[in-house]
Amino acid sequence: MTQMLGTRIAAALGTMFNVLALNLILLIAALPVVTIPAALGAASVALDRWRGKGEDRVVSEFVGALRSGRAARDTVVLGAPLAAIILGLAEAHHFARGAGVADRAGLGFVLGALFITLSGFAYVLHFSASEPGLQPADLWSMSARLAVRNLLVTGPLSVAEIAAAAAAAVIDPGLLLLGLPLLLLHMMKLTARLGLRRV
Repeated sequence: MTQMLGTRIAAALGTMFNVLALNLILLIAALPVVTIPAALGAASVALDRWRGKGEDRVVSEFVGALRSGRAARDTVVLGAPLAAIILGLAEAHHFARGAGVADRAGLGFVLGALFITLSGFAYVLHFSASEPGLQPADLWSMSARLAVRNLLVTGPLSVAEIAAAAAAAVIDPGLLLLGLPLLLLHMMKLTARLGLRRV
């Protein structure tokens, strides 16, 4: 009984260490801002190998994914939707300040496009790690189709996950060091898997 309890405690401590270590290296790699897509791609690969294959050397998996030549591909594959999200937020801010009918129509259009892009980003994260041979255009097209097809299920989930993580980070920035970015990445990948199961 005592030995079993000790084994469970050791496993829990190992999991906590891996979460904190992977989250920290993700934050460090994302500090230059332009490396955010590559860091997200490497963290996604490390999470998949940890979850799927039991590979618990997550830091070495992360570094290996960055060094394997995936960084340039992930910068393009994940960077384009991230840039679209940032542009959409800027456009929404612009249209929200206007009071005319055209501004309201523009705001509605931009929010709809932003909703689909946020929903599709979960699929882009999933496919960038699980299907490294896909061409970027094929990956984006497949992700967009899945996002539209599952819009009423995975769309609200993706937006809620991102909004909750952003609110938590604003309320307590220390949560960023305690695993919030990694938790968001994991939740988005789970949302994408849910959408794939529904299809």
